[in-house]
Amino acid sequence: MKVSTRLTMLALAALVALLVVGSYSLYSVRQAMLDDKRAQITNLLRMAEHLATYYHDQEVAGKLTTEQAQSATKEALSQLNYSDESYFWARLPDGLTLVHRKASTVGKINVGKAPDGRPDGDLYREMLAREHIPIMTVLAKHPTSGEMVEKINGLVEFKPWGWWIGTGIFTTDISATFWRTGAFLITLISVAILGIAALAWQIIRRVTGALGGEPADVSQAMHRMSVGDLSLPIVVTGASETSLLASVARMRQSLLDMVVRIGTSSEAVMSGTSQIAAGNTDLSARTEQQAASLQETAASIEELTATVKQNSENARQANGLADNANQVALEGRRIVGQVVDTMSGIQESSGKIAEIIGIIEGIAFQTNILALNAAVEAARAGEEGRGFAVVASEVRSLAQRSSSAAKDIKALIEASGSRVQAGAELVASAGQTMEKVGIAIQRVTDIMGEIASASHEQSRGIEQINQAITQMDEVTQQNAALVEEAAAAAGSLEHQAQQLRTAVSVFRTA
Repeated sequence: MKVSTRLTMLALAALVALLVVGSYSLYSVRQAMLDDKRAQITNLLRMAEHLATYYHDQEVAGKLTTEQAQSATKEALSQLNYSDESYFWARLPDGLTLVHRKASTVGKINVGKAPDGRPDGDLYREMLAREHIPIMTVLAKHPTSGEMVEKINGLVEFKPWGWWIGTGIFTTDISATFWRTGAFLITLISVAILGIAALAWQIIRRVTGALGGEPADVSQAMHRMSVGDLSLPIVVTGASETSLLASVARMRQSLLDMVVRIGTSSEAVMSGTSQIAAGNTDLSARTEQQAASLQETAASIEELTATVKQNSENARQANGLADNANQVALEGRRIVGQVVDTMSGIQESSGKIAEIIGIIEGIAFQTNILALNAAVEAARAGEEGRGFAVVASEVRSLAQRSSSAAKDIKALIEASGSRVQAGAELVASAGQTMEKVGIAIQRVTDIMGEIASASHEQSRGIEQINQAITQMDEVTQQNAALVEEAAAAAGSLEHQAQQLRTAVSVFRTA
């Protein structure tokens, strides 16, 4: 089916829908007007019921008699006639008319007939049994035209007096309004039909021009393109370059060129990725060899670092021992100095002892002389000096022994002085030797300190070398991983290029 036929059918459907909507609108307007009339009648009957209730309350209160209250109610209902066609009426169930617009009917029994042929009293009684204020539509003679037309009647029962109070409104004004509205809607729908027809013609012309052909041609071309058939050219009717079919034709040509280029590029990508994959494989092998060499170098550097650290530790301990030996040598020098000072004191004391012994020898000599003099004097004295001579002899003997002992002590002191002198010289020589040893130990200490410092610097340098080699090893490992990833990516790219070539192969270009 052509697009013009489809759009024409669509326009006709819119027109039918417009007619249906217009008819429903007329029906809704009529129903709304009828509902308004029914509501108006209900309100009027409620007002009449309230009026009768007011006078009945006056009767109950004793202000009015029953006759007065009913007369006042009749008078009030007669005065409430709101048009020539619409008025209040009141009657008893037996048909006796109490209130009516025509005074000639008041006081008479008037029994009408319902549309089904029954007496109207039976119809009113039945309706009042169902609801308080029933509303009904009947045919009645119009007071002006004399024709039988529709009339909406309402009824309410005032039970205290047994009255039926009613009123009604003719629907002639509703019918007139309905037909005026219907004429207006018909005119409006006619104008709309003409507008829709013109619009449909414009839409058909523009849609056909925008499509550049029938939708079936566009659908067939799109279907061939969707299954990969780009071999057949698309024939565009009309000279418009902006039509859908012209755009599809351009898209088909662009897609054809793109597929050809993609096929050529996929072949080049596959060739390049194969070379990249081979290069990455070779680079990965060399990187792994380099990583293994770096790991061996790092292990050797770690062993060298441990050895240098051990040498540095030994040098530090030797330096500590040299420092201890230097302290011992200094302590020995100090003790030797004290010994030299002690020897000097002993030698000086020996000299003083020799002087004291000299004095003792002088005293012994003088004592001996005095003892000789005493013996001579005792000999001269004879018997009287014999005891004194004995004492003098003992003193002389004591002086001689003292002199002999002093000579022995002097000899011993002189020998001790010689030995002390020799010891002092030896101690002085030992002190000089200890000083030389201390200087030598200090030099050793300095050298060991330099060795320890150099070993420490060497250890730090080797540690830095080890860290650099470790970092190089890590970088090499990372490079190896990246090379493996690049190789995997190249393989994946080659696989994707293969898939791309396979995907492009579904298009037929010739």
